[in-house]
Amino acid sequence: MISKLLYLLIPILGLAFGSIFQNPSQNSSSSQQNLKHISGHLSVINFGAPTSLSFAGEEVPLQNPQIKQKLDREIARNVKYYSGSLLTMKRANRYRDTFLKILRAKGVPEDFFYLAVAESNLANASSPVGAQGFWQFMENTALEYGLEVSATVDERYHPEKSTHAAASYLLASYRQFNNWALVAAAYNMGGPGLQRTMEQQTSDSYYGLKLNRETARYMYRILGFKCIIDQPDRYGFTFEDKDLYQPIPYKVVKVSGNIKDLRTFAEQNGSTYQILKNMNPWLISDHLEGKPGKIYEIRFPLRSEFHANELLLQSSQGIDSSEDEEVEQQLNSGSQHKSELNTELKDEPKS
Repeated sequence: MISKLLYLLIPILGLAFGSIFQNPSQNSSSSQQNLKHISGHLSVINFGAPTSLSFAGEEVPLQNPQIKQKLDREIARNVKYYSGSLLTMKRANRYRDTFLKILRAKGVPEDFFYLAVAESNLANASSPVGAQGFWQFMENTALEYGLEVSATVDERYHPEKSTHAAASYLLASYRQFNNWALVAAAYNMGGPGLQRTMEQQTSDSYYGLKLNRETARYMYRILGFKCIIDQPDRYGFTFEDKDLYQPIPYKVVKVSGNIKDLRTFAEQNGSTYQILKNMNPWLISDHLEGKPGKIYEIRFPLRSEFHANELLLQSSQGIDSSEDEEVEQQLNSGSQHKSELNTELKDEPKS
């Protein structure tokens, strides 16, 4: 944290004091003005939790010092891994509007966009236990919620289809728990496991439950991402709109049946195999074995200069093995943790 503060302070102080020493005739009022400018800038940067915060319309009890400290910790981690968090913000700009539109249409609070961020860093991640995609579905759960998973197609990697499936799951979970923080916890550890824990501890509040280490951190990770993505300036993240990944205008080619060679198919549509795979990460082989009667919508960019390799970023990073030891490789990988979502879901499907 100290190194981060120095990193931010040195350029500011250097500019201010350099200006003073280069102009010895400058009067004291001008010097005071410079210092006032520095003070005003630093007041914007705050690495702690906000004074109040809500998730899905439910207040987070930050008046509890332990809860505030847990959120402080997650925000500090995001700030420490500045480049990785900045990359996540760039991706968020590409997907946020699309995801929010789907969540709203399904009646799921918009704050669950940050659950997808916490699950995968919006990098179509792959976990060690087999969870895949933006929303980290296991195969059985994906099939249950209408996603195709086959030798050539994996719709867990389809941004819109996987978001529809996740929204349906979240709604089903809300009917069980009637609390959105508990819904988020259930997404991580599985509904049956959470229900048992609540019954054993006679508590119906996420913030009052003693949970396994990952689920105990889970909501704070989501809230940490919400804080920095909603207010990047407050936490020292500076960028321009041109630095963010923009939504990619595309055309759709509809296909029914099989495609023998996607390389040839891409060339026939004025594109390349790499671009086809980037735009359609759900096509996981070099050919398509289509389901009878199903129409597949394959996207191609409208711009010939398209480059978007970040769509294919994969990650199999696990959650850190100690409280303080971090792995530098996480900076440019997708998921920062091994989702327990669905270690339980091997025998306890999301329902």
